[in-house]
Amino acid sequence: MNRDKKIQPILVDEIKIVLINYLKTQFVLMLIVTALVWGALSLLGVKHAVILAFGTGALSVVPFFGMTIASIIAGLVAIFDQVVFLSSMPSYVEGLVILLIFFVLNKFVDLILTPLLLGKTNKINPVVLILVVFLGTAFFGVAGAFLAIPALLVIRIIWKHLRR
Repeated sequence: MNRDKKIQPILVDEIKIVLINYLKTQFVLMLIVTALVWGALSLLGVKHAVILAFGTGALSVVPFFGMTIASIIAGLVAIFDQVVFLSSMPSYVEGLVILLIFFVLNKFVDLILTPLLLGKTNKINPVVLILVVFLGTAFFGVAGAFLAIPALLVIRIIWKHLRR
């Protein structure tokens, strides 16, 4: 009985540490995405690049769906603000170019950068993280995508304690 009381605070503390590390990594990823989007949109001369970059950074927390929504918004802004970074091209082409840039950035962040950073921080294989997010999305939609990795981290800590 006394042994269980000692183990429980350790378990809770480990879960807190893992979740705090997860949130810190997500914040770093948000900053990286914000900087990449701001740089790309600024080079293209898109109006409101800073606002779009911060919005994209915030939405990038939601795997797969966040940057998709942000890319649609940025593409529409480019179309309706009539940004001219491709001379003599219609504005819808420029909107499509921005959608393409966001698509590439989205895949880079979701399939390479996020798994590498989260995998390194939490000592989990990046492929496992991608698989967990896919499964979470398949079974529980957006909520599953958002909560898949934190759930995996908590389950992993609990599993380690049960095996001891």
